[in-house]
Amino acid sequence: MTKEGPLGRHRTIHGRVVEWLGRRIVSGELPAGSRLPNEGELAAQLDVSRGGVREAVKALAAKGMVEARPRLGTRVLPRDQWNLMDREVINWHGELAKSDFLADLLELRLMVEPGAAQLAAQRATTEQVAVLQDAYQRMESHAPGLPEGADAFVDADLTFHLTLLRASGNQLIEQLGRLLETGLYHGLEASSHAPGGVAATLPLHQAVLVAVRGRRPVAAGRAMRKLLETTTEAVRRMTEEQ
Repeated sequence: MTKEGPLGRHRTIHGRVVEWLGRRIVSGELPAGSRLPNEGELAAQLDVSRGGVREAVKALAAKGMVEARPRLGTRVLPRDQWNLMDREVINWHGELAKSDFLADLLELRLMVEPGAAQLAAQRATTEQVAVLQDAYQRMESHAPGLPEGADAFVDADLTFHLTLLRASGNQLIEQLGRLLETGLYHGLEASSHAPGGVAATLPLHQAVLVAVRGRRPVAAGRAMRKLLETTTEAVRRMTEEQ
C-alpha cells in the first residue's frame, strides 16, 4: 500500500486500512456475505498492527459495511445496509466510476439543483454571482484544451455547482453540497469525458449564470434542469459504449 490514498487524504495507518478494505467492498472484490480474513492475517498482509486492523473494522462497521461477531469473524453486509451518504463511501464509489452510483447521483442532483438555482436567482449575493461568473469563464477557457485540461475544467465546474448550492441560502442544501462534494467531483469528471458532453452543457451553464445574475428564478430552474438532463444523456451514452 502507498503511504497515502489516491487523493492523499489518509495520513494514518488506520485511514489507509479503512480505504484499502472499503474500496474492495465497494468494487465487489469483497462481496456481501463474504468474510474478511481474520485480524492476524490482515495485519500480516497489510503490514500493520492488529490494533490498526481492529480500528479499521470498527470504522467500516460504523458505516454499515461490515459486521463483526465474536468467534464468527467479520462479514460484509448487503449494500442496502451501508451508509451511502457517508463521505468516504461516496468517494469510493466515485473513484471506481460505478455506473449505478453516477446514475443515482444525477437523479439526486436533478431533484435538488433546479430548485437550488431558482433560490439562487432570488438570494445570491453579489460576491456569489461573481464567483459563478469566474467559474464559468474558467470552464470556457479550459474547454478547448480537453481532455488535457480536464482537471482544471472539472475544478471550475465543481466550484460553479457548489457555489450555486451555497447561493440558494438554504443551510441544508449547502450541507448536502459539502457532503456530496467528492462524489460530485467524480461525476463531473465522468461527464467532462463523455463525447460531446462539454460542448452541449457549456452553453447551459452560461444560461444558468445569466438567469441567476438577472434574478430570473423560473429561467434559472429550467436551465439547470436542461443542463442536468443533457449531462445524464451524455453519461448514459458513455457508459453504454464502455
